[in-house]
Amino acid sequence: MTDLKTIVEKRLEELGLSPIEAATRAGLERTFLRDIIVGRKKSVRADKMGELARALNLDPGALARNEMVPVPAPGSMETPRPTPNASFPPRWQPFPADVRIPLRGHIAAGANGRFIMNGQDIAHVFCPPGLEGVEGVYAVQVDGTSAEPRYYHGETAWVNPHLKVRQGDDVIVQIIEDDEVSSYLKRFVSRSADVLRLYQYNPGAGEQHELEFPADKVFSVHKVVFHAML
Repeated sequence: MTDLKTIVEKRLEELGLSPIEAATRAGLERTFLRDIIVGRKKSVRADKMGELARALNLDPGALARNEMVPVPAPGSMETPRPTPNASFPPRWQPFPADVRIPLRGHIAAGANGRFIMNGQDIAHVFCPPGLEGVEGVYAVQVDGTSAEPRYYHGETAWVNPHLKVRQGDDVIVQIIEDDEVSSYLKRFVSRSADVLRLYQYNPGAGEQHELEFPADKVFSVHKVVFHAML
């Protein structure tokens, strides 16, 4: 709570008005506000409170409680605006230019979008936000159409090997098959002590949407966190 003198002084400063200007436009005596400021008038009668509030563009009920609650000036079309939660136009936010992530080389190997990582880093790509400083992150390039329309041939997918995988997440799965490690980009369905279940969006001729692998053949299940066409 603030005293009336302080409210009048502060509000006149905010409005850029002199005491006489504000009083005159509200139909008050020319010295009405000045008397409050210099201390001649310690209080205001109830029948004058509305006029004082109008002179200062304040809520009269709040002013009677010595509270300063601004209201739009008479005739003004201004209404309170909500605080924006986004910028317009959107601000461009660059990816960290000094952080790069290895792009793993691989060869296309056949059915169900199977591919084999060759163990080499064939390039380095930019680091999406949230992956800076995360050990072991990597990216792969999508090969084939089994992941369409979620992922298209030639897109790059970024992987965080440390995140917990949940049903519906897209994953890079490595499976031990015929003494080599095969990889698949699929949607995670479930994993038990016996079997890993995956889903592929666009199976080829003679292939199924659902894939199952023995749990003891699963080498890794890593979550895809970002993808883009480079």
